[in-house]
Amino acid sequence: MKSKFYRAFNDLFHNAAKLKDEFTTMHLVSSYCKPCLLYGTEAVALNATQRRSLSHTWQYVLSKVFRITGYNVSFVCNVTEAVPFCELLIHRNVTFLKNLQKFHSQHLVIGCLVRHSGKNELHELFDIL
Repeated sequence: MKSKFYRAFNDLFHNAAKLKDEFTTMHLVSSYCKPCLLYGTEAVALNATQRRSLSHTWQYVLSKVFRITGYNVSFVCNVTEAVPFCELLIHRNVTFLKNLQKFHSQHLVIGCLVRHSGKNELHELFDIL
């Protein structure tokens, strides 16, 4: 996931360097590269370390695009993002599990999975939020 994200980001960043407009570049990165980083995260129970690793990957992108380091990266993340990256991961997972619960009565296997692990995972995610 990360390698595909970095490959997409490096390609886009190299080509968008001519623009010299950070917000346009970030919009392109969010539209084109961020889905590579988020692919499949809703269906996997990520632990805190994995969520933090993905969040640091996203912060690295911000630091490259805006050419900043240190505390400025956190500030730019807070200003430019509607939802912090870690919370975005959790919201995607919660939405996925809620959608699974809607279908558990129609499908025997999905119902069994939701009863055994989905409800516990959903409660753990609500505790994190």
